[in-house]
Order: sequence, then structure tokens, then C-alpha cells
Amino acid sequence: MNNSRLITPNLQPTLLNRIVWVLLLALLVRVVWLAFFPTNPIAPVDAEGFHLLAVNMRAGRGFAIGWEPPFCPTMVRTPLYPLFVAGIYALVGADPGRALLFHLLLEALTTALVVRLGCDLGGKRVGWCAGLLYACNGTTQRYTGYLLAEALLLPLLTASVWLTLRCLRRPTRKKAALAGFFWGLALLTKPNVQFLALFIGGLLTWRMANHELRITNDESRFTFDVLRSTFVFWLTLGLTLFPWLSRNRIVFDRWALSTAFEENLARVAVVATLAEVENVRVEPWTETWEYYYDRFSADAAARDDWDGRALWGDGCVERQRRQVAITRAARDLVRAHPLSYLRAHLRGVLTSLRDPGHRLWYHVLTGAEWESTGVVADIGARMMWALERGAVGDALRALWLERVARPPLLAALLWWGLGAARVAVWIGGLRGAWCLRRRPWALWVFLGMVAYIVMLPGPIAYDRFYLPAIPAVIVLVLTGVLQPVRTGGTIARGCPDCWNAV
Repeated sequence: MNNSRLITPNLQPTLLNRIVWVLLLALLVRVVWLAFFPTNPIAPVDAEGFHLLAVNMRAGRGFAIGWEPPFCPTMVRTPLYPLFVAGIYALVGADPGRALLFHLLLEALTTALVVRLGCDLGGKRVGWCAGLLYACNGTTQRYTGYLLAEALLLPLLTASVWLTLRCLRRPTRKKAALAGFFWGLALLTKPNVQFLALFIGGLLTWRMANHELRITNDESRFTFDVLRSTFVFWLTLGLTLFPWLSRNRIVFDRWALSTAFEENLARVAVVATLAEVENVRVEPWTETWEYYYDRFSADAAARDDWDGRALWGDGCVERQRRQVAITRAARDLVRAHPLSYLRAHLRGVLTSLRDPGHRLWYHVLTGAEWESTGVVADIGARMMWALERGAVGDALRALWLERVARPPLLAALLWWGLGAARVAVWIGGLRGAWCLRRRPWALWVFLGMVAYIVMLPGPIAYDRFYLPAIPAVIVLVLTGVLQPVRTGGTIARGCPDCWNAV
């Protein structure tokens, strides 16, 4: 292969001009959004936590979340985004609003990476159209206004996927090292993707072990080179994580990346499981949700002989001990009701997948809650109730009344428009996956990433948790929609064999 082919697909002047305009559009869309819909950057509890981590690190209080003493060290968050925010505060002052300017730059960088990923996977037209679609994406632009780790995770994860695809196409030590390094950075930004990184690492190892391209006539030397590339990926990933893992080993006596999964087990999985056992439908963070969590915490406190209400008044060592006790109790409860946990998790995923997002966007655009429209919030559940009783006419009548006749015009347009868009995305994504069937390594990367990110949040799934998958989904959809496919000796509508561009 001519080396120039690795760098030319998106360097032509016409495409470069388009990319520049796409990047400017991404910035303009987000600036206009923030101007018309100003936010409190630290309003979400997670955003407040990142702000406090940055402030406390700058003040010499360590990696701790808290407005006042005791400033207990934590490992529920990973350090890269708090360090990023702390660096911004050092430059422009500890004003969360000013940090949003750097979020805009990160979004422009993500847009450029989406263009590069699209060009490599589907050609120039897919690349710049993917960048255009990402620039106008309403979900990513909405979260630009909050101090959340997804702002940094998006460019890092997009770069990781792009580098992974290049390494899968033609493994080299340099590509393996870059892929390992960027996956390490993504893990240090948000620990939720740690099992996705392990999956990608396993995929790279499998690919390298079964690599069939002939680079040298010396088969034994070639095998050694491939195995060395595999070793380089894992070594680079491990070295990137090692300083943070060593810190946790020293402070908490654990070789661990984060306690996020452990805390979510108690704060999310247990609540959903208890509600499922008692056949109660509960939405996250409502009063009912908090009731179940308080009841579980009280039971854990009684079993371990400590007062859960006094948690925040205790020293750091005692607080850590109690968190370990809660985690242990959570594991025991989930193990005692595995089917209930699984049903609650899958129901949360399915509910989020069929939710168009109308309630959220109606509140964003009008300031009013969807419930103020007076229509049924979950029309799917209402129709299913009727269909289970064989009342097809009643189900159709409910759909007409609750989504056409009764709601305000904006509410109806949002529900139908967002619903149609979501269906189109899934159809386009399936078409893109079908087009990639002849490039199984790329297909495994995209399907694995989307499936992991969709399944992970379970009962608390909503659009923020799906942010990391948006660049990959956009590229996958456009690869299936825009490109021709070669079948035999002809070109049919679909996607090309442009895998050589990677």
C-alpha cells in the first residue's frame, strides 16, 4: 500500500474547506445554544463534584469532594477531567462558566475526529456529512454547558476508536501504542468504559494473533512482530493507568481504577431490585426511589451495627468502612434476587430505547414539565395494557388522543418528530452494520461499543449516558446510508469497500 493513501482521503482542498465550515458550525451552534439557554455549569450533582475536585486539588486538599472538612480522599472519580478543570481554573480563575469556553474547543476537536473517522470508514462524503450531523447534534450541544467528564471523554473515545480501527487494519507497534495510550486516557476520564477498553484490547489481541497480511517472508519473525505489537498495546495501557492505580493502592490499599461500579451497585442496582421484587415501578431519584435506598441503608446499618444517619459526620476512615459495608450488603441482596435485578436492568434499558426524549426537550424548550400537558406520560405502557387485554381499538384510540388530539402542538411535534428520528437512527445503524459485515473487525468495534454503552446504565439510562456512543452511531448510520456497495462487478446502493483507507 502506498503510504500516501493513509493520509490523503480528507486532505483535498474542497474537503478541507468543508471541514473548516463544519468546525465553525459546531462552535456557532453551541455558542448560540448557550446564549439562548444559559445553564448553571455545576447544577448537576456530578458537575458539582468535578468542580469541587478541581478546587480542592488547587487548594492543596487532595483529590476530595466536599465544600468543608473533612476532605476525604476518593476514588469514585478518575483524575483526568478534574485535572483538566483545575488547569483551566489556574489559567482563568475558578469560574465554572469560563471553563465552558474550553468545552467549546473540545467539541470542535470531537467534530474533527468524527470527520476523520467517517473518512476512514466510508470515504470523504461520509466524513464531512458525519461532521455536519455531529455539529448539529442536540444532545451533545445541550451538555456542553455543564462541567461533566463527557466533554473530555467524547474526543478521547472517538480518537480511541479511530486508532483502534487503524490498528485492526494493519497492526504496528506505533499504532498499538497510540491505541493503548488513548484508551488509558479515556479510562482516566470516566471509569464507566473500563470493560469496553478490555473488550477492545481483547479484540486487538485476537486480530493480531490471527493477522494474515504478509509483511515479511520470515513467518517466525512476522509472528514475533505481531505478538510484540499486542504486548505494546497492553503495556502502554498499563503504564498510562499505573500512576493512578498506584495512588489508590497507597491510599486505599487497593489496585483499583474506581469505586463507581460499587457505589452504583448500592445506589442504583439495589433500589431497582427491591422495587422489582415488590412489583413497584419507580423512576430514578424520585421520593419513592430515595425511600427504597434509605430503607436499604437502614437495614445495612442495623446488620453492621452503625447509624447510617451519622455517616457525614464521621471521619474518613469510618466513612470508608461504612461504604464497604453498604457495598457488601448490596452484593448480597443482588445475589439473592438475580432475576429481579436482571429484569429491572433490562426494563430500564428498553424503556430508555423507546423513549423519544420528548419530556426532556419539552421542558428545555418551554420551561414546563411534560405532565402539564395533561396527557399520559408513557403511551407505550398504556397501549400495551390495552393490547394485553385484546383491545386493539382502545390502544389505537389512546395513541390518537394522547399524542395527536390532546397535547399542545409543540408537544405533539416533539413526540412524533423525535420518535421518527430515533427509528431512522436505528434503521440506519442496522443498515450500516450490514454494510460492515465484510469488515468484521470494524463491525465488532462499533457493535461492541454501542451495545456496551446502551446496556450499561440500566435503570437510570438517559441521554447523558449515551453521549459517548454518538460519534460512532453517526458514522455507522451515514456509512450505511450514503455509500455504494460493490456486489460482484457492479456498484449498488449501500457502502463501499473503502477499508483500505484505514
